[in-house]
Amino acid sequence: MKKKIRQIKLPGPNDRDPHPRLLMDGDGIHAGQCFRARFPDGWHDITLEVAWEITGPGCWYISTPGYEDVCPVGLFVEA
Repeated sequence: MKKKIRQIKLPGPNDRDPHPRLLMDGDGIHAGQCFRARFPDGWHDITLEVAWEITGPGCWYISTPGYEDVCPVGLFVEA
């Protein structure tokens, strides 16, 4: 069975929550959710989290060691 590739996108413009959910195919992503993401050196398992002291889409980060400085917005992931 072939896996589908999806892209993590910014929240919808009507999401006024201080910690808006990133979207994948129009569905909100939850903190703690894991993905297999495409990086220049191949596919890697990552986990997304939310920093509560930061507001807006920038509150999302990758908690997997080695990927903390990578923005999750725009990443392609297996679904």
